Amino acid sequence: MKMKYRPVRSARWFYRCLVSCLATLALLACQSTGHRPDIGPSGPLNDQQIESLAKRAMQEFDVPGMAIGIVQGGKTLYAKGHGIRELGFPDPVDEKTLFKIGSTSKAFTTAALALLVDEGKLDWDGPVLDYLPEFRLSDPWITAEFTVADLLTHRSGLPRFVGDLMFWPEPNAFTHDDIIHALQFFELESGFRTEYAYDNLLYVVAGQLIPGVTGQPWGAFVDQKIMQALDLQRCFAGTIPEAEFNNLAAPHGMVEDQLMVIERSRIGRRPPTSAAAGGVVCSLADMLTWVKTQLGRGTSPSGLKLFSEQRSRELWSPQIWQEVSESETELHGTHFNAYGLGWRLNDAHGFLEVGHTGSLAGMLTSVVMYPELDLGVVILSNGSDSAARSTVMDTIVHSFLPVEQHDWIAKVLEERANRAAEVSETPQDPGSLQPAPVLEPPDLNAFAGVYRDPWFGDVQIALQGQQLFFRSVKSPKLSGPMSYVALDTFKVVWVDRTVESDAFLRFGPDEDSGELRIWMSREKQFSERSLDFQDLRLVRVE
Repeated sequence: MKMKYRPVRSARWFYRCLVSCLATLALLACQSTGHRPDIGPSGPLNDQQIESLAKRAMQEFDVPGMAIGIVQGGKTLYAKGHGIRELGFPDPVDEKTLFKIGSTSKAFTTAALALLVDEGKLDWDGPVLDYLPEFRLSDPWITAEFTVADLLTHRSGLPRFVGDLMFWPEPNAFTHDDIIHALQFFELESGFRTEYAYDNLLYVVAGQLIPGVTGQPWGAFVDQKIMQALDLQRCFAGTIPEAEFNNLAAPHGMVEDQLMVIERSRIGRRPPTSAAAGGVVCSLADMLTWVKTQLGRGTSPSGLKLFSEQRSRELWSPQIWQEVSESETELHGTHFNAYGLGWRLNDAHGFLEVGHTGSLAGMLTSVVMYPELDLGVVILSNGSDSAARSTVMDTIVHSFLPVEQHDWIAKVLEERANRAAEVSETPQDPGSLQPAPVLEPPDLNAFAGVYRDPWFGDVQIALQGQQLFFRSVKSPKLSGPMSYVALDTFKVVWVDRTVESDAFLRFGPDEDSGELRIWMSREKQFSERSLDFQDLRLVRVE
């Protein structure tokens, strides 16, 4: 019998309510519009210091290019590119270079929905079924209770990053209809509205509310109502005009210890299926206008009211609470972490911080705002090491605060050196140094066939000569030869080496049908975050 998840009024629930109330009071205090403390910082970095910081971070963390922007008081204090757009070419990054901005796209989706709330066409607390009758989760009661806000706040009860294999790796053949259909097959992992678990899938569903309400695709609506309204000339949610398809940053990453372009992750003219969760492409100059509009509570630098101040406060209101780590408290003086509507919320050294990161293969973004200081910082990079964006961001932001200044790059390098030393000093089991026994593989024909998952579709295991070959029908980048490991387990090595972690496949009888089934797990536990196979239920059908 499948468990039905319901909110439970337990002692733990009341404790969370108390913590939430206290944190909300702190948040409201931070949001007080009249409060402008005499911060007395050591002083913001000058242009030369920022350039030196960017150069050092790019060199230490293998990032070819980076664009950095700072706004305060409605003015642009700094906006400049550093490094190059693509390895092997001299073209420099500038403030008009296009970058993928990853999950910082989520704020564009919530802003678009805020416009519809202002117009009375949508309600944050309205049931999703009122707008998308085909919407289904595995639990009928939760399906009926699920609201628009639930789509945007990572509190559904679904597992973290569930269904990301329909987005990653691109390109693939999954559609918006496929994504909505898939939801009913995912088991809930925690109580509805009780735990935070980051989710891209439901943001794509949220994007589909827009055509459901307006008849316009998500990308066309965002381009018209936000990009064009704010005169963002190089910021795109939909198709990028051919005339603007230039000055592009190329994505880079370490592939088998070599820095190279990740071809599959290049900017394309048309938005991916995952666009509402992470598909906006934008320049630094336009991102700074966007940040000024956010700091203006929905009013742009030119005076255009994009959305109301009430909607702005809702976007920046906590919807689900998260734990605070010891390092966050120690390094940033953090007392609370929460997620709003498309924005992360926390306090840092007594100030409200509103921000988000974006992480795609080869491109990393960070947006941070301090409303009390009317301060916003944007970092766009074309590398894969998140330390580049975090160290640059921390250094710049802390220079505006009355706190002890740190060498954040040195801190990260020291931490990594310490971890590497701990690994090298860990005694090895002598048995692990012995060569693995050569095992005779079983009859390979016994594993060949077509395996089907109800949401991922078909996977073909074919015998090619003396070796099995794995191929996903809808996600062709997940293709590669299989080698025998032991017993009923094989390893698949992806042909495209930028797909990072290879995978193990274990074969065995399905408990329901008795047919042969595949269980998949990734080889590396700390590879690209969307690379999870545990939700697959691949059962042989042919």
